Amino acid sequence: MARLGGAGVYVRLAALVALLGLAWLAARLTPVGTFVTRDGALALLATVRGSASAPVLFAVVYALATALALPGSVLTIVGGAAFGFGWGAVLTTIGANLGANAAFGIARALGRGGIQRLTRGRLGGLDRATEQRGFWGLLVLRLIPLVPFNALNFGAGLTAMRWRDYAAATLLGILPGTLVYTFFADALVRGSTEASHDAYVRLWIAAGLLLLLSVLPLMAGAGRARSALPKDG
Repeated sequence: MARLGGAGVYVRLAALVALLGLAWLAARLTPVGTFVTRDGALALLATVRGSASAPVLFAVVYALATALALPGSVLTIVGGAAFGFGWGAVLTTIGANLGANAAFGIARALGRGGIQRLTRGRLGGLDRATEQRGFWGLLVLRLIPLVPFNALNFGAGLTAMRWRDYAAATLLGILPGTLVYTFFADALVRGSTEASHDAYVRLWIAAGLLLLLSVLPLMAGAGRARSALPKDG
């Protein structure tokens, strides 16, 4: 029985790899992948536009895409373009958080035991760090746009990070990017359909916010690194 239990963690880890591989193949070889592209998502929303199901459908598609490690950045832009800044930000936040927590749960249930067995306890330091300071570490990573969203979802699930810390850091960490990208998409639509001074001002503000979102986390990291250096004298 012990041998069967030991083999079980590898079976679950293999199931996790197979699940992600199948999701990748489905996105490449079947119509499922069109839902996470700009044209596909817009076409899907166009078929249900004006109905009560459009917001729910968008949030569900976003959550499923995130849970299966499919790219969701395009959907964030589509949400802002289709629903405007307010509802686009709300629906994207709901879908992204549901999907991110589902991905964390999948990785924790299927992959955590196998990773522990394969590394033979060599990740003890990482486990202690994520268990004690996981919230702040993940929050900083979430604020950096260049850090892959889906990789953090599954990677965090393979560590000892507490789920409540993960959920809170994810909710707070993705909010600035969600607001900026949905605002940018909404401003882009308004700029292309409304030849007005206000529409172009919104577009320039959105572009500035995008630049600020990309630069500020890097500047903050450089500042912390300089402060950690020993001072002369």
